[in-house]
Amino acid sequence: MNDLQAKTTEINENKIAVAAAIIPFSIAGVLIRIALERLQDYTGAPVFGLVYAQWLGCLIMGLTNKNKNALFLWYHPIHPGITTGLCGSITTFSSWQLDIFKEFANYNAYPHTRGKNVLAALSEFLVTLAMSLNGLLFGQHIGDMFSNQIEKRHSLKGEPKLIPRRFSFRYMSKKDYLTITFAIVSWLGVVFAAIFSPYQRDLAFACVFAPVGALTRWYLSFYNGRLPHFPVGTFAPNVFGTIVLAILALAQSGPRITAIACDVVAGLANGYCGCLTTISTFMVELTTLPRKPSYIYGFLSIVIAQCFMFIILGSYIWSQGVNPMCS
Repeated sequence: MNDLQAKTTEINENKIAVAAAIIPFSIAGVLIRIALERLQDYTGAPVFGLVYAQWLGCLIMGLTNKNKNALFLWYHPIHPGITTGLCGSITTFSSWQLDIFKEFANYNAYPHTRGKNVLAALSEFLVTLAMSLNGLLFGQHIGDMFSNQIEKRHSLKGEPKLIPRRFSFRYMSKKDYLTITFAIVSWLGVVFAAIFSPYQRDLAFACVFAPVGALTRWYLSFYNGRLPHFPVGTFAPNVFGTIVLAILALAQSGPRITAIACDVVAGLANGYCGCLTTISTFMVELTTLPRKPSYIYGFLSIVIAQCFMFIILGSYIWSQGVNPMCS
């Protein structure tokens, strides 16, 4: 038994293959998020539609992380593909911050008093936070149910030992080349859909920009170990993505723009910003950091994001009013 525990399996960590795996998963993630939002967009809906995407993405994250070693042994890029690509694209930090701000500012001009605006914003904040945590823990519980069986199947292989190969084409396997080919075909497919499809262009643009956001977030995650107990590699894309989304929301409320420009703006908002920012990784970090750094990290992430929302978008709509140009 001790020999089995001590045994390791060397796995080449080629970042080109990892990046390729993230591309199709990020496209699938943004499609799932938009589909869940549209499914919940009906009169009398008891809760805002984005919360289901946040819950589902965190659930998959919890389930995947519980079986991390098994995925590494099967095919290493599949783990970052699911966690960074799929879960990180299903969930979104920037849209959450925009929704909180819209409730604070009563963006949709509901017959509310200021006190009710604050309550609505707190509901947006607390319900999303609670559902995301619930999804993460529930996913971990499901993962625990299957982890023993999965570990038994892979016990003869031992523990995975990753060997960094950086961005090199050396040591690549047939699976890596297939993954890269599939990533290129997937991305080209949505690009052609955005160019030639006369319908749902905003959705096609979201799929085009999704890999850009997810790959940027993945690259910035390399900096997560720079500061002790503060994941700067997640904090930076979450805040930057929120800033970009505030600017895009401003563009939708400012001067008149064309229909194709509206589709591009919506694609950037849902695709680039939605996949650049994430709640699934954010929740994992909040639950794994020591208590005090966890509160500091979470507090700074949300407060700084809201400050930029108020400065960029709030300063305009409170002086010029809300005049949405894109329906």
